[in-house]
Amino acid sequence: MGNWHTHVFTSTYTADVSGVCSALYELGGMTVLHDPSGCNSTYTTHDEPRWYDSDSLMFISGLDEMTAVLGDDSVIIRDVVRAAKDLKPRFITLCGASIPHIIAFDYRGVARLIEKETGIPVLPVATDGLKSYVSGAGLAMKEWIRRFAERKAEKIPGRINLLGVTPVDFSRQENADAMKKVFTDAGYSVRVFAMGETFENLQEAYQAECNVVVSSAGRNPAQYMYKTGKIPFVEGVPCGEQMAERILQAVKTGTNQYVCDDYDPEGKILVIGEEIFAKSLASVLKGKPLYPDIDEGLDEDLLLQEMEKAEMIIADPLFRYGRRGNAVFIPFPHEGYSGRLFRKDIPVFAGKEFDIERYIREKK
Repeated sequence: MGNWHTHVFTSTYTADVSGVCSALYELGGMTVLHDPSGCNSTYTTHDEPRWYDSDSLMFISGLDEMTAVLGDDSVIIRDVVRAAKDLKPRFITLCGASIPHIIAFDYRGVARLIEKETGIPVLPVATDGLKSYVSGAGLAMKEWIRRFAERKAEKIPGRINLLGVTPVDFSRQENADAMKKVFTDAGYSVRVFAMGETFENLQEAYQAECNVVVSSAGRNPAQYMYKTGKIPFVEGVPCGEQMAERILQAVKTGTNQYVCDDYDPEGKILVIGEEIFAKSLASVLKGKPLYPDIDEGLDEDLLLQEMEKAEMIIADPLFRYGRRGNAVFIPFPHEGYSGRLFRKDIPVFAGKEFDIERYIREKK
């Protein structure tokens, strides 16, 4: 069991079930969240910016008390089979929140039964609603790759995958496009998991010479593809020209590289956020990254100590309320932390054109 902390001023990060839905949103599948209702409404109203602009098949099972007590899986099987026969999705994803976890719902067993009745591939992603989007999105992408990527595909020179690209971390399509442009301008062909990408293109994942992991959610599929396809990975967000060039050079090595680890652990600029983003930005600024262990609980005492020592803090605006000392606070919204509250203020930060020093000057 993990450590438990009382939250006084910090928010919570997007949950694992939302990570599953977000990672697979654009790939033509049907995602079924096994839950009474609450987690699905949180996803649609807070975590998914594409909800009102594009269609996707996202459903809630409507798990009720008696079904949970009796462990009657026939209800969800019947409902999913009926919906799938009407809507004919390319695949079905089955995930769930805390109640299915408590009653030991058999994701793989139910997935096999649904697949047998429908003839449609079913991906079981055993979430529990208690972890973060990093876990859920990573599990979903790994399961999708395991099931649909062409394992025996030959490598294509100059082909890369960007792993961990969801709106939870990157919010706007412009960020995904800017990251892609970094590599296409350098002569690479790119597959993006999975904003603005197609099912067919992602089936070619094993043709890549390298995976670029741009968020923690991309680690699980990257490690899986390294194990099963010997595809090396590079970790880092191309947030500005300096990091973009470092990542491009690392991709050429053909080895696993962590290019965002060149930060100052004693730096006076504190960058709080998702780990790979925080490390990348801190590396550019020679600052110190602080990436809360979002699956184990955030230690607010440690956070307060680090904030008090800093001369400048770059973080989601909601962290402002815990600031101590005289540090200059630079707001940098993260959709996985504050939802849509500050979405209009999220910059296009994932490309060569982004200048963090200019951003800081504008936000002081």
